[in-house]
Amino acid sequence: MTNLTLLLLTGLVAFVLLRNVYRRIIRRNRARRNGCVAPPRYHHKDPIFGFDLFVKYMDALKAENFLDFNKQMFDKFGKTFETNVLGTRTYRTIDPEVNKAVFITYATRFGLQPLRYEVAKHLWGNGIIVVDGEHWKHGRALMRGSFEVVHLANFDRLRAHVDVFINLLPKDGSTVDLMPLFQRLILDTSSEFIFGEAMSALEDPSFSTGFTEAFAYAQKGTAIQSMLKKLKVLHRDEKWWQACKTITDYADRHVEKALQRLSERESSEKIDSDSKLQSRLRLVDEMAKDTQDRLTLHSHIISVFSPAHDGATITLTNAMFHIARHPARQCLKTTILPCGGGVDGKSPLYVEKGDNLEFNYRTMMRDKTFWGEDADDFVPERWERIRPTWEYTPFGGGPRICPGQRLVFTETVYVLVTLLRSFEKVENRDPVWEWKEEMRMTFQSKNGCLVGLIA
Repeated sequence: MTNLTLLLLTGLVAFVLLRNVYRRIIRRNRARRNGCVAPPRYHHKDPIFGFDLFVKYMDALKAENFLDFNKQMFDKFGKTFETNVLGTRTYRTIDPEVNKAVFITYATRFGLQPLRYEVAKHLWGNGIIVVDGEHWKHGRALMRGSFEVVHLANFDRLRAHVDVFINLLPKDGSTVDLMPLFQRLILDTSSEFIFGEAMSALEDPSFSTGFTEAFAYAQKGTAIQSMLKKLKVLHRDEKWWQACKTITDYADRHVEKALQRLSERESSEKIDSDSKLQSRLRLVDEMAKDTQDRLTLHSHIISVFSPAHDGATITLTNAMFHIARHPARQCLKTTILPCGGGVDGKSPLYVEKGDNLEFNYRTMMRDKTFWGEDADDFVPERWERIRPTWEYTPFGGGPRICPGQRLVFTETVYVLVTLLRSFEKVENRDPVWEWKEEMRMTFQSKNGCLVGLIA
């Protein structure tokens, strides 16, 4: 029996090795026939699972040096290089032409669902930021029309919240951390835009503080699971589950209110003009006109709420952080990408079904070959001479471009202009000059934004 077991195990190992060799040969021949050239490859000490590089990324995350570590990798290996992430071939790239090819030319051949759904479904359900195919198409169409209607009617409400925000700021130059105030401001604007009811976070932060903490913890835990990939079972955190439940319960309550309002409007023979107006001021109400499926509404509403809140909050915080210091996608179908291969990145790249393609936007938007040698410096004047296309995609591109980009842009510009018109001077009060990272689904300033505002 022992000999038979050993023989079977030996045969199994031999079969796996031969199968992998055969697949490598087939892949190499297909790539050559299409003129593809392999990009530079990270030389793993563990060539099977790539644990060595995985550990380096985790160490960089713990050391709060994850963003700079990524930049160092691209500085060493070029704009596109190949790695092994827990047994999956993964191409990491900052090449804007690869970015364009994946998001436009071959958009249907690449997707997010295999990478995101299992790790993010507890927070975002079946929302458009975690699904592909027909689910995504339906959700996207549902949001596009609703966003256009509600966005146009949102400016007056934005102005009212910004007025409250400005009144909370000290005018005598005393030190204030703007980041939590920005969080409360955008929590009010986004909750009113989506649900029609502001949380009143600026005026009474008692509820919003707990909600914001739960929201941040839920996103951070989801990001950790996403990085762990096949090892996500190692992330066992009851606090994370409770944080996700806090967010989803809040969304569920507002979905029920929206469906109740819809039912009341349909059963009423006469609807006054104020009721009609209010229904057009709530994103959830506009979406409920097209679908009454609770899971669909719940999932898409949270998918909007997350980027709507984070996008504006982090942008505003980072903008004021620098102003105070400068007072002057997984492959779904085998694809031949037109570039990204070879040492110079100009040869076609063979991407097989099941391979992962990771875009590092932070590094791409600091690529000195496009932005210049001062790419890492705060030089807003660069926008007077540079007109980027796929080198700068903060909202993504192609069919998956963020539907809320106009909302985030409007909020950010209006708040910044109002701030700069309300105060004569902004002074840095943070003893740490450099920007330090803190991980969520996106990275934010660990030290907030400590400034003095002088009217």
